[in-house]
Amino acid sequence: MAETTALNTAATPPHRVIKLKSDKLPPWLRLRIWTGQFVYHRKAGGGMGKIVRIPFGKVVKFNTTRNELDAIEYVRIHTTIPVPELYEVYEQPNGSITLVMEWLPGDGAEYAAMTPERVRVFGRQLSGYLQQLRSLEPPSPNFIGSVNGQGPLRDHRLGNIPFGPSHNIDDFHSYLRLGGPLEAWTGGPEVQAVHRRQDYKVKFTHADLNPTNIQYHNGRIVGIIDWETAGWYPEYWEYTKMHWLDRPPFQKFFDAVEGEGAIDKYHDELKAERDIWRLISMWRYDDYYGNPENAAAVVKGSGNRMDSSNEVDSGESIEATRPVECLTKEREVLKPHQGDVQGDVEPRNPERATSGLGG
Repeated sequence: MAETTALNTAATPPHRVIKLKSDKLPPWLRLRIWTGQFVYHRKAGGGMGKIVRIPFGKVVKFNTTRNELDAIEYVRIHTTIPVPELYEVYEQPNGSITLVMEWLPGDGAEYAAMTPERVRVFGRQLSGYLQQLRSLEPPSPNFIGSVNGQGPLRDHRLGNIPFGPSHNIDDFHSYLRLGGPLEAWTGGPEVQAVHRRQDYKVKFTHADLNPTNIQYHNGRIVGIIDWETAGWYPEYWEYTKMHWLDRPPFQKFFDAVEGEGAIDKYHDELKAERDIWRLISMWRYDDYYGNPENAAAVVKGSGNRMDSSNEVDSGESIEATRPVECLTKEREVLKPHQGDVQGDVEPRNPERATSGLGG
């Protein structure tokens, strides 16, 4: 497997790229979407998310980013990790991208039915794929940003607005604290210890690995999907981000991860991240991006302090700012795959998913 320092675009992609003149999807694609809704009884942008199955073994993913397209192609070219085959790419004037790609089988019930031996096999297989991702060379040793080595990242752990890129670990960690000085952090000691370290390496990271994005069928991983948050992150991010949505239905997934010795564990970093999750809502990162000075003042006055009343200066309880609680309002219950919709169970903006369908 060849080493690389940037996205390799030399290979001819198997898909065709169609640049649209309006934000409305073309009639031939709308017809296939409507047919899929009728056949598979799912509406675009419904409760399961932004991906809709259409006939002939394909799915349509609405309103994704160029970064996801780059990530799928990069992983397809440089690893043996199973990713969906891309058939059509629609670029809309508003910058949004719609993908027509391969449908991969998988059902959440198969996770629940895992035997102990299948849990071990799953862990070994996942470990091999993670090692391939982590062996890829970043564009530069300290670059933290998009797949192509030039742009920002987008990770819903840090709100809805793209952030970065960063060119050193201190800038990234400062962003996690919303610009608050490290010496002023009065939460758990793990944040101070982790954020002082300078020796973290940058690794290629999916950044949203959980059972909703790992297609599992007949005892094997048959595909990894939903690459829109992928990019170059500090080496611990893959592991800590896996735990951002701890849920009882995911228990066998975590058993596989924790039981596989070849998967790198970052327990101190996870403690640090959980301390930040507890004190800083994911929504505050959007405010920080829009007005860093104001957000830093908010952090100085509240986000880095937990007083005896368990309230921040805004009057919100700290418990109310926990990101999992925020997501629960949108997700309600993380349902297993239904066989006709893949991944991306979070309807971050459901009304957008059908905006390109036209009238």
